[in-house]
Amino acid sequence: MVKKLALLFMLSSFVAIGQTKKKPTLESYTSRKGIYELKYNPANWIKNEETTGWDAEFHDKYNLINAYFIEYDYFITEKNLKSTIEEQYKEFGTIANLKIAKKKINDLTVNYYTCELDYNDYLYKYQGFFYSGKGGSIQLQYGAQAEAIEPNQGIIDELNNGLVVIPN
Repeated sequence: MVKKLALLFMLSSFVAIGQTKKKPTLESYTSRKGIYELKYNPANWIKNEETTGWDAEFHDKYNLINAYFIEYDYFITEKNLKSTIEEQYKEFGTIANLKIAKKKINDLTVNYYTCELDYNDYLYKYQGFFYSGKGGSIQLQYGAQAEAIEPNQGIIDELNNGLVVIPN
């Protein structure tokens, strides 16, 4: 009986160990002014070493979704949000279904937007946010073909929630 109990205890211990989830090891990107930190899971997001006008660029592990981060040296007012977003996409076409709403990310109230763009007969969806804080405004933006956004919303939210203000 004692041997059976010991065996049962040992088997349950192995099952318990197998069921514990390892917390992912996060990497971080610190903004160029040292005001913001973006913590990300390298199993879901890969930081590109070279950028094309953004401060930092990432893509998901399947290279379907691109994420872009920039820290502006000025403030983007709520009045100028729509024109700023339209300006970013003008060389690719006209955006449609632009929606901007207030949203809480961590303790920050941001102007979150979603929009669509028909480019070379492919429908792309973009989303992201602007936040005006210490030192100017920041933007974090995601873009992908429409089919990739919804199934990957969880990792988009994960990266959004990785943004923190570095305490003084």
